[in-house]
Amino acid sequence: MQVIPLMLDKNEILLRLHSRLAPSVERISKLALTHQQKAQQVNALVAEERDNLSASILQMWEVDRGTAALVIQYCCTVAGLEYRHQVWPYEYMAFSRRIGELWEAFCRTAWTYPADTTVVRMDAPNFAEVRKALLQRITANLGTHDKAKEVMTDVSTLFEIVGEINMKEDEVFRKADIPYVIDFKSGFGSNEKGNMLRLLTVGRAYHIWDHRTKLMLLVRQDENNNYLKVLRRSNLWEVYTGADTYKKIEEITGADIQLVRDEVIDWRDDLSDGFYRYLKNQPTDLTSYLVW
Repeated sequence: MQVIPLMLDKNEILLRLHSRLAPSVERISKLALTHQQKAQQVNALVAEERDNLSASILQMWEVDRGTAALVIQYCCTVAGLEYRHQVWPYEYMAFSRRIGELWEAFCRTAWTYPADTTVVRMDAPNFAEVRKALLQRITANLGTHDKAKEVMTDVSTLFEIVGEINMKEDEVFRKADIPYVIDFKSGFGSNEKGNMLRLLTVGRAYHIWDHRTKLMLLVRQDENNNYLKVLRRSNLWEVYTGADTYKKIEEITGADIQLVRDEVIDWRDDLSDGFYRYLKNQPTDLTSYLVW
């Protein structure tokens, strides 16, 4: 197992972030702006600090870069949550949604500097490519059938009914020339029926585009709704939850995300006491979303 790069001390990074962000956030909090406008300014400041910290990554050995990026992303997540809360206190829905975004960003960082050099991000295919591949397949199978023209007219009508399918997913990449598609979810609750149906449609479209495509759903929570079981039974998507999600990320990218979980992530210690108590004392204990 790797060790955390010596130049990346979590406490030093957090001290730097607090020293740089605190004065600016105090100034923003006094501006005659809406809560949303203040939050946007805070988020922009955190993103700028993250970019500044990340500039040092390219000076490291390649094997250390993925782990370093994860440490930086976590520290900026801590700071981002803390300072956004100061200008716009979190309520349940806003916090759960934001954690989903930040957890996905943390995981996706492993693809930015993969230790496995065969992992290369790629653009998602356009649905027009899928439609073309399927039409060519149907045309070839029909051959000179006397109803071929009528069948193709019906197929075209079906495509018009279906409309365009957005093939964009959280991570689309090749690993040793095999296409992979990753969808991240913080949790799969009772409101995920629409997302389940979308994933089934997108999965089938990817298999038409390239039958070798590996489809993976990576979920933060262990406990999830029945819709996730439907996806598992579909045999389209490989589904991983909780600790298995991080094992799969390591397996794919080579980034030592488990080391970061064990040695770096400590929300109780890294968030201020006041903010942590605020999350803990909400009608729904929001610290449950900090189980990373």
